[in-house]
Amino acid sequence: MVGRWFWFLEATAHLSSSQYCQEAVMESGILKEMVSVIRAEQQRRESLRTDEGPEAYYAWCFENEPIINELCLMLLVTLRHQIERELVWLAGLAADDGHEISFQQHDERVKELKGKGRISWDWKKIEKRLRFKSCEGFKYVEALRHLANSYKHDPSVEPAGDLIEFLDLPSTVRCAPLPQSDRFREKLATFIGLEKHAPYCDIAEHFIDIADAFLERVKAQVTLSKLKPQVPRLSDIGY
Repeated sequence: MVGRWFWFLEATAHLSSSQYCQEAVMESGILKEMVSVIRAEQQRRESLRTDEGPEAYYAWCFENEPIINELCLMLLVTLRHQIERELVWLAGLAADDGHEISFQQHDERVKELKGKGRISWDWKKIEKRLRFKSCEGFKYVEALRHLANSYKHDPSVEPAGDLIEFLDLPSTVRCAPLPQSDRFREKLATFIGLEKHAPYCDIAEHFIDIADAFLERVKAQVTLSKLKPQVPRLSDIGY
């Protein structure tokens, strides 16, 4: 079930990244609508709490709240992937000194950024074109990268060592799995400037705003080419 939610979040967030858009624009509205859906589910589950006894408390802390938290974590992984797609797209527009290029030329510029793996990218080349590491907000984007890697690759879903180090969490005390760890959530909230007890829905929404602002700064500091108008053919789009 969680896997299906992850596929849905990734696919929906990617809807706005058609190769026939004139410029890369992260559809933050769609992502925030996802947060609204998760928030509504959180409120629905909270409304089912009929008492404050031990059983109800246990059910909320170990069943209901972790589900909501995990949905937000999946959205943050999706957000990180979307930022990567936007950076690759922008790097494809940053190789021709602002001269107008065709979609085919843009595709060629993007292919130049491919790494050795089938779906990997050469981030040194992308950084050379965009200088995105110098942009304000990069440290938050890096936090998302560490979070996404930790969530995707650690079987225990506990914060990985590099994530713990990046957020300056004490390494001597073991964290609970990410969806259940109040200590990790509190650290992540304060890291991005929210109050300590901010819920994951607020954290996810704030990260979306941070990502929006970061990408705008990247675009503002480099000269980007415009794409020549082109009417797409069905064979170009795919079906």
